[in-house]
Formats: sequence, C-alpha cells, structure tokens
Amino acid sequence: MVIALLMIITVLTHGVNMFHYPYYTNDEGTYMSQAWSMSEEGKLAPYTYWYDHAPAGWIFIAMWAKLTGGYFTFGDAVASGRIFMLVLHVCIAGMLYFITRKISNSILAATIAVLLFSLSPLGIYFQRRILLDNIMVFWSMVSIALLLRKNLKMRHILLSGLCFGIAILTKENAIFFIPAILYGISLYSHTIYKRIAIVLWLAIVGSVTSLYFFYALLKGEFFPVQEGEHRVSLLDTLAHQASRGLGYPFWNSASDFYTTFVTWLGKDPYILIFGVASVLVLGILALRNKKLRIPALLSAFFWAFLMRGGLVIDFYVVPLIPLLALAIGVVFHKMTQIFPSKMRFPVAVIFLMVAVLPSALYTHRQYTNNETKPQLDAVEWIRNNVSADDNVIIDDSIYLELRNPEKGPIFRNADWYAKAQLDPEIRDIKYGNSWKNVDYMMLGHEALETIRNDGGFISTVLQNSDLVASWGPLSSDTYLNVEQQKSTNGDWAQMYKVRDPDEAYLANAWKAYKTSQIVSYGQVIDAYNNGRTTSEGQSYALLRAVWMDDKDEFAGVWSWTKDHMQYRTNDKLFSWLWEKRGEKYVQIDSETASDADQDIALALLMAYKQWGDPTYLKNAQNIISDIWTHEVVEIDGKHYLVSGASARRGDGYLINPSYFSPATYKIFAEVDLEHDWISVVDSSYSILNELSVAASSGDVRLPSDWVLIDAKTGTLGSASTYVSNTADQYGYDAFRVMWRIALDAEWNHEPRAEEYLRQYHDFFHEKWKVQGLASVYTTDGQPVIDEGNISTDVGALSVFVVTDEALAEEFYQERVAHTYNDDGYWGNPNNYYDQNWAWFGTALYAGKLTNFW
Repeated sequence: MVIALLMIITVLTHGVNMFHYPYYTNDEGTYMSQAWSMSEEGKLAPYTYWYDHAPAGWIFIAMWAKLTGGYFTFGDAVASGRIFMLVLHVCIAGMLYFITRKISNSILAATIAVLLFSLSPLGIYFQRRILLDNIMVFWSMVSIALLLRKNLKMRHILLSGLCFGIAILTKENAIFFIPAILYGISLYSHTIYKRIAIVLWLAIVGSVTSLYFFYALLKGEFFPVQEGEHRVSLLDTLAHQASRGLGYPFWNSASDFYTTFVTWLGKDPYILIFGVASVLVLGILALRNKKLRIPALLSAFFWAFLMRGGLVIDFYVVPLIPLLALAIGVVFHKMTQIFPSKMRFPVAVIFLMVAVLPSALYTHRQYTNNETKPQLDAVEWIRNNVSADDNVIIDDSIYLELRNPEKGPIFRNADWYAKAQLDPEIRDIKYGNSWKNVDYMMLGHEALETIRNDGGFISTVLQNSDLVASWGPLSSDTYLNVEQQKSTNGDWAQMYKVRDPDEAYLANAWKAYKTSQIVSYGQVIDAYNNGRTTSEGQSYALLRAVWMDDKDEFAGVWSWTKDHMQYRTNDKLFSWLWEKRGEKYVQIDSETASDADQDIALALLMAYKQWGDPTYLKNAQNIISDIWTHEVVEIDGKHYLVSGASARRGDGYLINPSYFSPATYKIFAEVDLEHDWISVVDSSYSILNELSVAASSGDVRLPSDWVLIDAKTGTLGSASTYVSNTADQYGYDAFRVMWRIALDAEWNHEPRAEEYLRQYHDFFHEKWKVQGLASVYTTDGQPVIDEGNISTDVGALSVFVVTDEALAEEFYQERVAHTYNDDGYWGNPNNYYDQNWAWFGTALYAGKLTNFW
C-alpha cells in the first residue's frame, strides 16, 4: 500500500505540467535527434559523431520510440522523450525505496527518501528533462539494487556488472560510483568467492565499456588526430572533455562548482542543506555501520567529482538527488531511534513538516508555468514564414519538429546552433564561415549564453540580423537583455532574419562608427585629421542616423551640433570647424559651409517625418531660410548656391559643385514657400552641364572640385587662386556631384539627372576595366593620383547605379564590398571621410536612402 501510494505521488509530481515546464533544452533536442538519426538514418548522430558521449543513452531513446510508435506519439518529439523520463523516474523511485530500505531496514527511511526525491523542485526541474544523467542513474540504481539482494548469487553480480557497463556507456561520470559498488560487492558477497566476484564484475563492466573503444578503433577514430588529418578522435575528445572548466578551486566564487551550487540552492535549498548535512552525518555513522558505507561512498566520490575544479553544468546534480534523499531518509531514521517508540510517529510528522513539505512547496512553478510555449510558437512561425530550402540556425530542441512530415514541410537546412558554431563541416563547408549564407536564426537562452561566452560564428550571424518575431519571456522573474547578451531563463524565443549583406554592412558600420568616431553626446571626431570636428561631419552623422532610424543618436548629435556650432550672430547656420587646443575643443573658424548647412536641414526634415517631432521641422525651416539669405546669391536674375556665407572672392563667388543637391532643394521648396528653390535646382544643373562640356572641343569633361562664378555675368572660371592648385581637378570633392545627382534620379526620376550621369558612363567604365580607376583626375580625364580610393569610387558607383544595374553590382562588389571588414568598416577604420562615403555609396547602391519626406 505504501509503495503504491508513493508511486502515485511520484507519477503526479513528475507528470503534471511536464510538457510545459521546464523549457526545452538543447541537450533534450540533441539526444532525441541522435536517437532519430540511429533509427531513421542508421547513424549515431545527424551530424559528425565526435565521441562527446557514448551512445547507449540515445540507443534506449530510439528503442522507446520504436516501442511507442514513433517520435511524435505524445505530441512533439521532446514531449515523447519526457514520457520516457517519467517511466524511468518511477522505476528509479521504486529502486530508491528498495535500496534505502535494504540499507536502513526502515520503511520510514525509504518513504522519506522517495518523497524527497519526487517532491523536490530541484529534482523535478532536471528529472523531467531528457538527460543522459537520468538514464545513467536508472542503470546505476539497477546495478546497485542487484547487489543488495538477500541471497546474492554470482548471476546477480554479473547482471550488476552488465547494467553498470551500460550506465557508463550512457554517461561517463558513472565511474565515480565504482568504489562504492566494489565495496558493496565485498560486503555482500560470500567470503569464498568475494575476490572472484569483484574481478568478474570489473571484467563485465570493462567488456561492455570496451565496445565503445572498439567501435572507434574500427572506424579509425581512436587515436589522436595527426597534422593534416581531417577526422574526429575519441582520445582527443576525452582529453578535451577532461580539460573543460575554469580550473578554480571549488570555494572560489568564480568556479563552476560555486556558481552552479548557488543555482541549485535557488531551486531547492532544503534538499541541498538537509542532504549535505545528512551525508556528513552518514559518513560518521558509517564508521561503525558497514551498510551505511555504500551510500556514504556513493555521495562522497560524486561530490569529489563535482568539486574537482573542472566543468560543472547545472544538470550534473541529477545523480546526487536520489543520494541526498537516501541520506536524509537514513539519518532521520537513525535519529528517531533515540526517541521512545510512541514518539517516533509524531517526530516523523514534524520532520515532514520541517524538511519535506517546505521543499515540496518552495515553488509551484513546476505545476503552473508554461516555459515551452515560446519554443513551440517559434516552430509554427518557421513553418508559416520560412521556405523549406532556407538555411536556418535553430535551437537543437526543435530540430525534429522541423522534420516532422505530419506537420508540414521538412526543413532539411535547419541546423543546430551548436554545430554551426563548432562543427567545421557545417560552419566552414556548408556556410563558408560566412553569415551571408544564413537566412534565419532562432535565438534562445542557451544560444545567447554561447554567444556571450564564445562569440564565434553565431554571434556574427546575430550581429547581421534583424528581429522579426519574439515570444516571451513568460515569467516576470526572467531577465532578458539580448544586447548585453544576458538571460536568466529559457522561457522565451526570438527569430531573426539575416540581413542582405548590404543592409548588414550599413547597420554594422553605423554601430562601429558611433563607437569609434562619435564622442561626448554627439560630437563627430575626424581622427584622420588631428581629431577635428566639422559641420560636414555632424551633417553626415545626422543623415546616417535618420536613415538608420536611430532616434537617440540623432538627438544626441543634433544637440551637440546646436549647442556648439549654431552660435553665429546673424543667422542659424553652423560654424564649420572645431579643433582641439590642449585638453579642450574650441571653435577655429566661424564661417559656414553650405553643404553641411543644407544636409543638416535635410536631416532635420527627414527626422520630423520619421519621428514626428515638430521642433525638428521648425529648426529646419529656420536653417533653410538663412541658407537662402546668406548662401544663395542672385546673379543676372538667377539664383546660385555658393560655398558659404563668406563665399565672395574678388569679383566672384566660390562654388563647390559637389555641394549642389537638387533633390534637397525640391524638398526645401515644399517647406520654404517664400523662396524660389526650384530656381536653385535649375542653376545647379546649368552649372554642372556647363562644366561637363569643353568650350573648345565639345568633349565630355569632369566637374572640378571648385569653381569661381563671376558676380556680374555668371561666367565660370578657375578658383585655384583662392583655394589651391587642386581646385581644377576632379578629386575628393567633385566625386560627390555624382552621388547627389544620383539621389535626384533615384528619388524624383529627374531626366536631367539621368542624362547628366549617362554622359559619364563610358568614361568610368573604360577607366575601371582598361586603365584602372584613379582617385583624382584632371577635368579632361587624365589621372593625377593613379591608385584608387574608397571615397572617390563612390562617384563611379553612383553613375552605374543609375545607368547600368549589372555594372553597378559588379563594380560595387569589386571596389566597395571587397574592402569591407566584418568589424564594421571599409579600408582604414580611422579615415572618417572614407567611412562616411563608403556608407553613403553602399546605401545608394542598396536602395536604402529613403526619401521620408
């Protein structure tokens, strides 16, 4: 009657809500997948089997699946495996009752042991899961129980050895039970054949476990890998497994044992505190009671394994739970012996109230929480949103679900994140060690932990992905911060879509740029030019922030720009240059640069459209009005944008053609109705077209960096007298003409823009393919600086984007994308100008310069 009642309690405590709590782990999915691979594919694993564990555990899972009709008989695959764990749990509970009673001669001790074993939240948390440790404990308990029979026969010893050999082939840490079992054989065997019994038991155990080594020998995978070999090795794997862990002594707060022990205490302090105390008492009692030496040794050697200073994973506690329960039961029974027989029952009731019930009631989440729903929701999302041919990196726990033919398409390219991270066959051969070959990634608690600890391939995939779906966390106790790579529980799941490479370049480069070249609350530092700050740099950061939908960074950069550069007396324009003097930045030149002023105004208008803040619109309107007043001049009835508020030089005005931005002026025309901005569009194209044709021959010419326009006649002339002898070259300013005009073509389909760029198509094509593209040319096309440059390449790219998509792709891959580093920069990471213009060129090519207006 007592046993039946205990088994009912065991089934209920383990079985109620077992499909929902705790969340599915990757180990569970791994062992179910390996069992499936054995029965369906005839392999020990769906991937390269590298001897991380012997296969007996998933052999039994495969047998269970065959016996019950398949891997999805009880719902999803992990749920079916958890039913198997329930069956094993009941069997272990029965054997625990038998072993405890044999050792203590007490029904009370056995009852308390089984109750603690079944009710402990710590036990439930791990014993529900499909863990090799649970299967190993089953075979170890069978082995021990066989030795505690009243009339121990040689066949029982042989069977015990067979079962223990299977236990080792299930989980290798069973070997730490060997000293206690050998002592048990010595204690319970007849004196005549005691030595023979020990030798035979060891021989059987050795014979069974040797199958593992013979398999590796036959496969040619036993000995260490030699240089040049591409295979796995059992000995190498064993050495790797033995070396895992931080190596700190167990009392060090940074050690695996210490941190894991704290985790165990958080799940159930009662069984641990009472259990550890009972094991110590048991050790003392065992000095006089030989029978008690068996459980004392079982616990002592396994504690020694945990405290050795190596790797300790949270589920390593599984074999200890029945041992702790046994120790508590036995010690309590011994303690009751000091009381009169009439007092023993009340004492037992009090003990149940003090030790067993608090443990059972410590938390109720094992019966109420649903932690697996996010993972199963992720499965459904994948089925409904992802192509069966896509490459998807997933938690191991859902591997079989995506291969269930009864539920939908089979995702043959869905791979465990662990294999994508570590297996060269998957990471290097299938994916080419490139995130670009992944389409989607599922992120869960354990994958995030791997990224935090190891970084690696899946970290790169995550960095280049966008969140498209999210589920959980379902508990208010769960802390999740993906950006900080922190998670405290697995009741959540997220799906990420890997960006197109160009999108990823833009996002990562912006992130890197913010880290390396934006300081304070929004000051852009040009490290390549003695750390100076320009209004141009501030304008570029504002444009990039608005196109990246980075509201916070935009606000910071705009605040710094407004606080430090918008201090001119008569207008709302921006002083163009700050430099460092000693420890402080100071304003060096209060003159304006009209390209920065107009780009800042455009960025503010886009920000207003993006985020709805009317102050951005008001600020933009003030700037636009002052640009017209101070940076647009009228000559012979036409309006021209000049280089700044102080552009007057002699009889003319300095003009930088690369400042002309017709697409921007068309937006200004909608905001500033008092001024004729369309006339500035017309004058910009007029000057560009005039510069593009040689007066003498009519040949196509390149625009120059600078030009001087006569204040009376509008005649264009050289600006070299006022700028430098490079003013007449097509160089590090003039290439921007192509980008700004391409923007008008892309946003407005402006015929003049398309026609202007088309006239340069053949020139850039020929220079690139035949002569090699230079970074600086004379305006008649002769190279001045032969080697190419990332920034000036954007000029040719801008032409091809409008005139020839196929050529643009070829040029982009060879000249721009080829220079990109996955850390988020092109070429020299300190070159502020290159980083900005490679970004703007990539964004134009990728179609990411959205006209939010």
